[in-house]
Order: sequence, then structure tokens, then C-alpha cells
Amino acid sequence: MTGRDKFAETQLPPIEAFYNTLEDESCTPKNYDRAREIWAHYNMKTMQNYHDQYLLSDVLLLADVFQNFRNSVY
Repeated sequence: MTGRDKFAETQLPPIEAFYNTLEDESCTPKNYDRAREIWAHYNMKTMQNYHDQYLLSDVLLLADVFQNFRNSVY
């Protein structure tokens, strides 16, 4: 996301628009296909919807990791 205006986009950007700066590499077709599946499955209307769903799944996964860690420490 390069700006707030991107949230209003009504379709998933092309694969060329995705770039992993952490690993310094382009998006793989497999990862892009997964993004398209998620967009269709959750009936996304805007990039705002996609962004919010991504954050929700990320936070829930992190919470699960912490809970498992907490259980294993006790």
C-alpha cells in the first residue's frame, strides 16, 4: 500500500504491483493465486476489505502462537 487512495481500488492489483521488500523479490504466481482465492472467497469489494481481512488473520495467528507458547511454558 503506497497511499490511502489504494484502499478505494475495487479489484486486486496485477501481480506486478506486489513486491516483497523484506526479501527483495517479486510476488510468486502461487502467492498471487492465493490472494485471488481469498479475494473471491470473502467476496472482497475494495482493497480496504482485503487489507482488513489480512490484518485480522495475522493478529489471530499471532494470538494463537502466543497462547500455544503460554501453554507450553506452564
